[in-house]
Amino acid sequence: MNKHITIFKKDLEKYFLIEKKGELYELRAPFALKSINITLPFILNQEVATLAGLMPDGSLIKDLRRVYFHQKKDLRKIDLFENTLVKLFSKEVNVLRKKDKGSGVEAYSNSKTLAWFMYYILGIPKSDEEMRPPSWLFNSPDNVKISYLKQAFDMEGTVSKNLSEIRFGVKGPNFAQDIQNLLSRLNIDSHLTYAPRVYQTSPQYRVSIYKKENFAKFRDIGFEIPFLKERFERALIKHGIL
Repeated sequence: MNKHITIFKKDLEKYFLIEKKGELYELRAPFALKSINITLPFILNQEVATLAGLMPDGSLIKDLRRVYFHQKKDLRKIDLFENTLVKLFSKEVNVLRKKDKGSGVEAYSNSKTLAWFMYYILGIPKSDEEMRPPSWLFNSPDNVKISYLKQAFDMEGTVSKNLSEIRFGVKGPNFAQDIQNLLSRLNIDSHLTYAPRVYQTSPQYRVSIYKKENFAKFRDIGFEIPFLKERFERALIKHGIL
C-alpha cells in the first residue's frame, strides 16, 4: 500500500519565509501581505486531495495572487471549498464570496502565499495551464485517490438516464487519461472516447464506466450532488448491487 506523500520544512524554504508559532508554522511568500499557517510535516492527505478535486471548477489566477472557485451545480461546494482551506491553512485564510450574473456563486482568496503553496507545493495548475490532477495523487493511498475522484466526478461527471453508464467528460485528453489512470489504480475499468459536439466549438473526451462489477467498485467514490447521488443509487438497484 502506498504511503502518504509528506512535505517537510526543507521542501518549503525555497519558496517561503518560515516562522514557528506555537504548534504551527507561519509561511509567507516574498513580498506577500498575507500568510498561511500549517502543521509540519504537512501530509498530502484526503483533505488536500479534496481541495485539489474541487479546483477543476476553480483556478489559480496566472499571476499567482488569487485562488478562485465557482459553483452552480451545488452551492454546498462553496462551503466545502472555504472550510477545507481554513482547516488546512488556518483561519488566516480569508475567503470572499459574490454572486455571479446567473445562479452561481464565486469564492476567492486574495492571497499570494496561498496561491504559491497550491501551485509550487500541491502542484495545482494555473489558469493559463492545462488542468491536470497533481502528480502526487498517483502514488498516494487509495483513500486519497478516492477523495480527489469524489470531487472531480461531482464537478465533471454524470450517470446516464438509462443508468448504464457513469461518465466523466472534459475538453482535454490528458486530463481524461489521468482520470482513467486513477480509476485503473482502484481496479475500476473504463473506456476513453473522443466525442465531437455538433453545437459546440470544443470536443469532449469521455471516460465511461460500464458493468456491474465496476459500478460496485465505484461506490467508494460515489456522488454527493443530490441529483447525481439519487441517480447513482437507482443504478445500483437496477444492477442488483446491495
